[in-house]
Amino acid sequence: MNQTAEVIKRLVPMDRAVRVYGFTPNRGGYIPCPFHREKTASLKIYTSCDGHSGWHCFGCRRGGSVIDFVMELFGINYRQAVLRINQDFSLGLTDKRAGRSQLSEAARRARKERREAEKREKEWWEMIRLLWYYRDVVQFAQPVQEDGIVWIHPLYAEAVKRLPEVEYWLDERFQEGDRCHWNQSQNSAKMTS
Repeated sequence: MNQTAEVIKRLVPMDRAVRVYGFTPNRGGYIPCPFHREKTASLKIYTSCDGHSGWHCFGCRRGGSVIDFVMELFGINYRQAVLRINQDFSLGLTDKRAGRSQLSEAARRARKERREAEKREKEWWEMIRLLWYYRDVVQFAQPVQEDGIVWIHPLYAEAVKRLPEVEYWLDERFQEGDRCHWNQSQNSAKMTS
């Protein structure tokens, strides 16, 4: 059962689970907690830097993994929650030892997720590089005015146009919970300064 639980935690992110069970996280990753009465959303859906996802309610102080969420939501025990998630997400896992085809499928999914994570990582750092670049261009390539004529460097015009797009893209990812990369990029900026 522990092997199945670990596979479930890896394959079913909290964000996906809450959506399947009828909740829509806001931009900050919060939903109204279904475990106590409240007027504001206090249950935070998160993904840590190491890829593990979970939840924590700042109102009732409950939290844990996707399995804990399903246990609380449906009032069932651990084993029933594992079986429910397995069924609800069509994972094809069983209580028995996983067969070759199941292990192969789980490995294929894990590789695909790793490739997607690497792609997101590369995209994130490229946008951080563009942010720094365009900010430097705006700072150091200011328009020059001579004899009533304003000369605007083409890089300055491009930076003024693209900088808001880059900032918006990064803000959207930050709001979605990708704070780990942001903190790393800020530390890198401090070291290079």
